[in-house]
Amino acid sequence: MRSSQLGAILMAVTLLVYLNSFPGAFHYDDFPLLLDNPRVSGPDFAYSSYLDHYAGRPLTLWTLHWNYRFFGDNPLSYHLVSVLLHAFVVLQIFLLVFQLYNQRLLAFSTALLFAVHPLQTQAVNYIWSRSVLLMATFGFAALLSARKRPWVALFCFQLAIWSRTEGLILLVPLLILSRPRWRKLSVLAMVNLVGFVYSMSAYAPVKVAWNYPHPFAYWSLAPTAFWKYLSMMMWPAGLNLDHHMVSAGPGWNLIGFLALLGLLAAAFRLRKAYPIPSLGIFWLALMLAPSLLMPNTDILNESRAYMSFAGFALVAGWLFSNRLPNLHIGFKVSAALLILVLLVPMTLARNRVWNDDLALWQDSVLKSPDKSRPHYNLGVALARLGRNIKAEVEFQNALNLNPEDDLSYAGLGYCAEVHSQLTKASTLYRQALALNPNNIYAQESLERVEDKIEKGKGL
Repeated sequence: MRSSQLGAILMAVTLLVYLNSFPGAFHYDDFPLLLDNPRVSGPDFAYSSYLDHYAGRPLTLWTLHWNYRFFGDNPLSYHLVSVLLHAFVVLQIFLLVFQLYNQRLLAFSTALLFAVHPLQTQAVNYIWSRSVLLMATFGFAALLSARKRPWVALFCFQLAIWSRTEGLILLVPLLILSRPRWRKLSVLAMVNLVGFVYSMSAYAPVKVAWNYPHPFAYWSLAPTAFWKYLSMMMWPAGLNLDHHMVSAGPGWNLIGFLALLGLLAAAFRLRKAYPIPSLGIFWLALMLAPSLLMPNTDILNESRAYMSFAGFALVAGWLFSNRLPNLHIGFKVSAALLILVLLVPMTLARNRVWNDDLALWQDSVLKSPDKSRPHYNLGVALARLGRNIKAEVEFQNALNLNPEDDLSYAGLGYCAEVHSQLTKASTLYRQALALNPNNIYAQESLERVEDKIEKGKGL
């Protein structure tokens, strides 16, 4: 088959696999950072975002702004963009692997696995993860252009960084592909790094980067997170929006770190004998490096594995296309079909979970029962549906697991307010503000409740 035909097949398969994910739904950060964000839902886009906010995702915010301007709060339009971006990234991976190695079967099998694997469902279904998809789109475009169109590569590199700051890591493969232009690439990366530091300083997000309270504890878990990502790539069981990672002890953390070093050392040593799988391993680790090294509120987040998974897919594609060359074609086709039969139903099932906010958080509570945040968000999902008694139970469960959670106090205050228990609601809102004076929801709710109490006294 021609490359154009294989590319068309890949895009068609991708769209079919995600057909049952429509119309999609808003979840978690989609509400405060998208629907309630004036930079997205306001009448005009604040171009100051390119300097001072969200640690450098201005292009993502800009696309979401115009999405909102044209289609409002209809999740279908946002999700359609995500699915189309994923299909386009699949095509780019096919073209890049074919460009590098001139092997159609290798390129096709790598891109196909990338397209249908269940681990990719969070990046595709979670609307706020558009930053990951845009970064991948422009990042792979830069790599495709690096040798023949260097100025296009520079421009796409910048767009990848504006989509998500982790795109800075693409400097490494771009330098390898475009060595004569290392100065321009390095200067561009340095300018963006300075802009990132300025943005982080101006925005000062809590529990991120240098504001993270326990960075060494975070870094000690990073190797364990790497192996967890790799295990989900090999077999995607237990996919979860909100993983609960705890340390198994310093001994296991050290073993994980040494095993990671051993894997990278082996890939380096075998890079000449086995260049394709070595590249896949290096890519996998490199694309995970920003999130594993930069402390943030989540040590493990499935959408962050999106670009990294291309490295795993390359290794798997190499095993399929290069290490089984003498096997009968029927056996190879049967093996490929078996993998699809195993993975595609899992992807379809995961899409169905992502279609409903309540189902998503019920799934997360089931898989992370000892983590406070899934219980809180399940309570929020229940409250949106008017199921306030069950919501109150989940807010209390969250508070039992984390007594310092101001959001859970505010959630319990909301439930009390709905049940006209105004004095109780006032107390709970005050408790939330005692823990976090910047909880705007609790501030506004307390003012509203106390106004009701005052009016009741006047009657």
